[in-house]
Amino acid sequence: MTSPTSQAAAASADDVPTGFAPYLFAHGAWFLAFGVQVVLFPYLVRVVLQESEVRFGLAQMALQLPTTLFILLGGALADRVPVKSIVVVACAFAVLTFAGLGAMVSAGVLTYGLIIVYALTVGTAQAFSTPARDSLLSLVAPARGGVQGAVAYASLAQFGGQILGMGCAAAAPLLGVGPLLLGQAVLMVAATLAALRIRPRPAPVRPPRDAPLLLSIGRDIREGFAAVLASPVIAPVMLCGVAMGVCFMGSFFVLLPLIVESYFDGQALSPGKTEIASALGLYSMCFWVGSMVSALALVRIGPLRRKGLIYLSALGSGGVILLLCGLQLPFWLFCGLNFAWGLGGGVAMTLGRSFVQQHAPETVRARVLSIFTLGLMGGGPLGAVVDGFLAQAFGPHVAVIFPGALMLLIVAGLFAFSKVPKLSDFPAT
Repeated sequence: MTSPTSQAAAASADDVPTGFAPYLFAHGAWFLAFGVQVVLFPYLVRVVLQESEVRFGLAQMALQLPTTLFILLGGALADRVPVKSIVVVACAFAVLTFAGLGAMVSAGVLTYGLIIVYALTVGTAQAFSTPARDSLLSLVAPARGGVQGAVAYASLAQFGGQILGMGCAAAAPLLGVGPLLLGQAVLMVAATLAALRIRPRPAPVRPPRDAPLLLSIGRDIREGFAAVLASPVIAPVMLCGVAMGVCFMGSFFVLLPLIVESYFDGQALSPGKTEIASALGLYSMCFWVGSMVSALALVRIGPLRRKGLIYLSALGSGGVILLLCGLQLPFWLFCGLNFAWGLGGGVAMTLGRSFVQQHAPETVRARVLSIFTLGLMGGGPLGAVVDGFLAQAFGPHVAVIFPGALMLLIVAGLFAFSKVPKLSDFPAT
């Protein structure tokens, strides 16, 4: 039995400030930079460098490939060294990358080879920083609100940062691309200073291993997969993460933009292309604003009694919305559906990550989170490739039915055969 003295000491430890606010600032600043990059990276490759579609695709692959290759290694590293140190180093590294890119753009010396180097560098930093930042969240979560509240606030900072970053990038014609990138470097200096103020609770101490480093890391990664497969909660949530990557990310980056272009009657290469760019920006903003609204609602609501049911319902609503997007709809209604999709997406992304945070064993949490990220991010490129073939064969309006129906099929299976619908933040009565 725990003594009153030890209980009081534990409660006192929970009340010690952990620097959650600086964590949120550093987290939001990172994704603000990501929002800027989403807009400016294609601009630099296609408009400034005048590269072809093939070389543009290779540049985008260079931006995403390191995450797929190194995310598991990043998770293993985050379980071995203090995660705060990784976050601080990643923020400081981002200062150098943004400053370097901004200086090259301002000086007019940017080349295709240099932007590929930038893409590989930023992608590698993302692969190592993401598991560390995710694992650090559970160590800085305030006692009041718990992990779910902390995840909801982090999701809100992420969505808000992305939207603000896209808005900043839209001001590039006024501010200039070079100065805007240099401004992001200054922002990441502030993020680095904020990360230094984080005071996480002590992480569980892992026993040292005698095996060589590479063998030990390989064993760490296997342990992460074993923990995923052994959990009746994490395994189905991981399946949902992969499905979100394949069905939702592929549709968001391939099929829905093609549907947006269809509103302009094939004028993608005419002077109307600027209108298409505006329409693409509007449709994207509708999704992310919806995601931010739902993340904010989760913060206000707090613990959920039917958490698993809400999670699966949010995923199912996304599948239904994709089916509806296959109809010939007015553009305003199409944007409204994307706002509704964002509402469900914010719920699904927040609750899915909170399930992993809550049910992953502490000793392998970073590795499990990195596997979750791998499933989500790795599924995206796969879905994009498949969706491209489907769109070519059937047209985007018909092709979007396939990922929507697949997601509904997966959700129905989890409703019938998993324990996810019964999960709750409240004990069973």
